[in-house]
Amino acid sequence: MSESQSPNTPKRPLSNVAKYSLLFASWFFLSAISFYLGMNLMQNSGSTLVLKDLPKTGNTNPSVVEASTPSLGTPSEMETEEKTESKESVTVEEDVVDAPNFLPDENVRFRSSAWSTDWTAMKKTVHLYNEIHPFIYTMKGGLSNNGELISSWSSTSRKERVQELRALNPKVKIIPTIFRWENPKEKIQENIGMGGRNDIRDHHIQVIVNEIMTYGYDGIDIDYEGMSCDKKEKFEEFFTLLAKEVHKKGKLISVAVHPKTPAEKSKKKELQCRGLSKPIHLDFRENWRGPTTHDYEFLAKHADRVKIMAYELHPRKYHNPGPGPQAPNVWLKDIITYAKKRVPNHKLYMAIPTYGYDWALNCKASAKAIYHSDAQRIKAGTHKNRQPTDINRILNEENKVASWKNLSKFSDIHKNRAYEDPSLWYTSGGCDRVAFYMNRRAFEEKMTLLRKYDLGGFSFWQLVTDNDPEINVYLSKLVQGQLPPVEKAKEEEEPKEETTIQNLDSKEALKVSHSQTKSKTKTKQF
Repeated sequence: MSESQSPNTPKRPLSNVAKYSLLFASWFFLSAISFYLGMNLMQNSGSTLVLKDLPKTGNTNPSVVEASTPSLGTPSEMETEEKTESKESVTVEEDVVDAPNFLPDENVRFRSSAWSTDWTAMKKTVHLYNEIHPFIYTMKGGLSNNGELISSWSSTSRKERVQELRALNPKVKIIPTIFRWENPKEKIQENIGMGGRNDIRDHHIQVIVNEIMTYGYDGIDIDYEGMSCDKKEKFEEFFTLLAKEVHKKGKLISVAVHPKTPAEKSKKKELQCRGLSKPIHLDFRENWRGPTTHDYEFLAKHADRVKIMAYELHPRKYHNPGPGPQAPNVWLKDIITYAKKRVPNHKLYMAIPTYGYDWALNCKASAKAIYHSDAQRIKAGTHKNRQPTDINRILNEENKVASWKNLSKFSDIHKNRAYEDPSLWYTSGGCDRVAFYMNRRAFEEKMTLLRKYDLGGFSFWQLVTDNDPEINVYLSKLVQGQLPPVEKAKEEEEPKEETTIQNLDSKEALKVSHSQTKSKTKTKQF
C-alpha cells in the first residue's frame, strides 16, 4: 500500500461544486421515480377521478371523466336525497367464460335486454340477451352541468369489454345507459338547455355521440329521472336533437321512462306548470314530478326503444303503501293498457325487477333488498312459503295479524288480489317479517303476460350474479324462439276523457296522494 493510500491519511473534503452536483443528481433521480410512480397510480387507481388527455390517435373522449365503479343497489337505494358517496371498488378475480353453444335469434319477436353494473354477470349471460345496457355513465357536476359525463369504466375497459361481449355474442346490441336522478344535490339543468344554455346542451349531445362512435356502441340509453314538470319541453327538445344526431350515425336511441297507469274518468285533468307553453294532460294517476316530464307518445316518435321502469310499486323507503311485490301482473296490465295507446308495440319494453324487499311486520326494523341467495337463506330456516300470495287470505288465517300493523293498515290495497310473486313469512330477532322475491315461476308468468300483449321485449333491473339461475334456463329458450306461442290479449279500453284544470307551481314537488288506496301506483326512483 502506498503512502498516499494509507488509512491514516486524512480524506480531502468534497468541493462545493461537487456537493451541489451530487445533490442535484439525487433530486433529479428521486423526482423521476416519484413522477413514474405517480403516473402509474393515476392510470391504475380505481378510486380517483381522472380526466384523461385526448391522445393523438383520437381514441378517447376528453369530456368523459373516469370514476370508480359505483356501488349501485336497488332503485330506491340510488335516488335518495341523502345520497352517499360510492363505495370503493372491490377487485374481483375475473372468471374465464366459455363461448355459449347458441346465440340469440335476431328475428325473435319478443326481445330480451338488461341493465347491469355487474361485469361478471354480463360476461356469463350475454348470450341470453339481445341487448345489454352497461350502467356506466352519469353527468359530471351536481347542481349545474357542463355537458360532460363520468364513466365507471376506464377508457381501456370500455374498448376491451365491448370487444369481449361481442366475442361472446356477436349479435348482442351494446347500448350503455346515462343515468341521473334529480335530487337536492344533483340536477338535470343546463344539459337539456334550461336557463337558455343551448350551448351546454349541444356540447352534451356531442359528447354523447362521440362516446358512441369512439367505443363502437350500438346506441345510447337515456335515463334522466325525477325531473320537475317545468323541464318537460326542454327535455323533449334535447331528446329530439340527440335522436337526430344518433340516427345520423346509424345508431339506436333508447329512453327509460317512469311507469304510468290510466287515470279514472273523474280524475283526468290538466296541469298548468310554470315555464311551459301549454298545460300537461294528466291522463295518468302518477301525479308527481317524474312521470309528468315523460310524454310516452312524444318520446316514442323519436326513440327506437321506450323502456318503462315497471318496478318499486312498494318502495322500501316509504311507509305507504307498506309491504308488497314490486311488479305484480295486476299492475303491469294497467301500465301496458296506458302505454300501448301511445307507443308502437315493437318499441315498447317493460322493465322487470330481479329483486324484492324483506319487510318487518310488527317492529320498526328497516326493509331490505332481497335477491336469490337471501331467499335461499330464509328458506333454510323456519318459514311459510306462499305462491301465489293472497295477502287478505293470509291476514284472515294468521293469529298474529293484530300485531302486524305495518301490513294490516294497508290491507285494502291487496283486496281481491293474488300475486304471482312468491313470499316468505318468518320470524327473525323477535320480529315477524315477510320477504317478497323473484323466482323463475313468477318471472315466467310476467313474461307470458308481456308476450300476450305482443310487446317488443323486456328489460331486467338489474342483471346481477345473484339472480335465480333457473331464470337463465327460461331465457335460453326465449331468445332462441323456442317458447310455445301464447294467446293474444284483448285490447282494454281506457276511461273516456273528462278534463279539469289544476294550477301548480313547477317548483313544488308533485306527490302521490296518500288518500289513494286501490289505485295507488306510486313508484320510487330508479
